[in-house]
Amino acid sequence: MDAQAPTVTAPIVIFAFTRPDYLKRLCLSLKAQQGVTIPDNQVHLVQDGSRSPRSGLVYGDPALLEASVEAFREVFPEGHVHAAPHNLGIAMNLHRGEKLVFDTLKAEVGYFFEEDLELGPCYVAMLEKIRAAVGSNPKLGYFAAYGNHRVDADPDRPGFIPLEHHWGFGLTRRCWRAMQPWLEPFHQVYKEVDYQGRPHLRIAELYQEKEVANMASSQDVAKTMAAADLGFARINTDVCYARYIGAKGESFRAESFEKHGYDRMTFATSLPAKFTPPSKELIERIAADKRAQCVAFRRNSYATELEAMRRRLYNPDVMVTKEQVDDLWRLLMDRVPDNAEYYERNVGKRTIRQLRTSLLRSKEAQAKSFFMK
Repeated sequence: MDAQAPTVTAPIVIFAFTRPDYLKRLCLSLKAQQGVTIPDNQVHLVQDGSRSPRSGLVYGDPALLEASVEAFREVFPEGHVHAAPHNLGIAMNLHRGEKLVFDTLKAEVGYFFEEDLELGPCYVAMLEKIRAAVGSNPKLGYFAAYGNHRVDADPDRPGFIPLEHHWGFGLTRRCWRAMQPWLEPFHQVYKEVDYQGRPHLRIAELYQEKEVANMASSQDVAKTMAAADLGFARINTDVCYARYIGAKGESFRAESFEKHGYDRMTFATSLPAKFTPPSKELIERIAADKRAQCVAFRRNSYATELEAMRRRLYNPDVMVTKEQVDDLWRLLMDRVPDNAEYYERNVGKRTIRQLRTSLLRSKEAQAKSFFMK
């Protein structure tokens, strides 16, 4: 960090869970940034918790969560730690960090990192250059500088390409605020369930009310669709100013990490002598192209793929039918209900999930199946 360099005023948020080794590498690389000054009190750790308040399942070793906080405090002793008291899951923990930046701190731009990105020495300086040059463009939503490791880009003449993954990105307040009503149905689902057990069909069905669509159920895809539908561009440099290190985690395993070439990813160690920002026309074209792609999928492929998904998956949060009541009882209780009043209390009034949960917790089901102790 260069004490004589301009001070970064945008809040910097780091999301962490159970990978303190990765977090330490990210924090050290953030501390070593050149061309900018990053005060400790600009940096926030948004640490997810261990046990789900919904299912009671433990998703993270408390010792690893504590190690993450210690790793952060070692590098940023004056930084802020926001530790969740229980497990929120990726979607709602990220949402918590975004609300911190835009609702609590009232920032116009925030910089967000998960713990599995190692920054080159000029990463934040490049984000700052992009922000200064085009941050006021009303079409700009997300911007990043981790680049495309699959192409040979010229570090002396970095260009701009569409952003894929939301890694180490800047996000504008106007984009975030515009996306919240669009994303509200998705956030409602993510709040109700453990993220690892999210109902993929229920989430995919939400796109029936949208002009864009995707079959994936992740929070990252939902935000991508929201930005696309609302006409916000998501841009990235073609030159890599960071490298992805997440060989283990929610999205990658060692085999896929190596298959995609991330184990060979390198980063530029200096800024170009002359920075050419993305033009207004390029930003608008990136936004328009992504929206057109997502609209085309909604129009041409979504209905067919949704029907195929419905043959494999159920939405557990629809109201239960009489036939489904009988199916659940036969599977769990070895019989069907013995009175009409039971059907009247449940059919069309409770969801499949609610009925299933109540049956699994019943003494009769436990006695017959020896689980849910």
